[in-house]
Amino acid sequence: MILLFVFYRPWCVRSKLKYFFVYMKSISYFFFFLTIFFSCKSLSSLGLRDHPVVPVHKENPGELNGLYSNKHDTICGKLRHIPSSGHNELEKSTALTQLIMIVPDKFYRDESGEIIKEEDKWIKLEFSSKNKASIGLYRNETLMFSKTIHGKFRSNYFYLRPKAFVLPFVPLLFGYNFERARIGKSGNNLIIDYSVNRWGFALVAGGSDKGYTSSVYKSKAK
Repeated sequence: MILLFVFYRPWCVRSKLKYFFVYMKSISYFFFFLTIFFSCKSLSSLGLRDHPVVPVHKENPGELNGLYSNKHDTICGKLRHIPSSGHNELEKSTALTQLIMIVPDKFYRDESGEIIKEEDKWIKLEFSSKNKASIGLYRNETLMFSKTIHGKFRSNYFYLRPKAFVLPFVPLLFGYNFERARIGKSGNNLIIDYSVNRWGFALVAGGSDKGYTSSVYKSKAK
């Protein structure tokens, strides 16, 4: 009994210390990623003074329905991509890339491999309920693909569900992605406010995106 007691206590202490360090590590990761998430610029601080929004409510989500240009008519904000591509990141922004996480190849080229011109791309927004809508990408009159988005109405906007994930496979693949977006309406045009904080690393290469935008997308004339 004495021998069991002597050997048991150190094992018990080591076990408790092990779980304590695991617990503290988990807490550290939690607060680290929580800090990153909230480092995204608040959407409530974004907007365009020259384009006041029309109130939209959950009682009538169809107020946002329509066919809009995928290329912004007006945009302001600050976006930074590392490593730099040499292009203006604001000008590269589109409605689709701000509203969905993964943009398919159909966004850039058609089935024959031909590059789709920006002026030929339109997005159709259609709400099926107060919390769900579909976004369809059209090349002129042809539907290329569609995607469902979820969120909720608040303060005259539809706030999309935040797009957040963490890749914890150190050192092979590590990174995080936090994106927020909301849509509103100004006259007949669509307003999108967007913020992003993204970083990723895989073996010997990595990249990041960080910033925010407010942009206007014109409604297609009927």
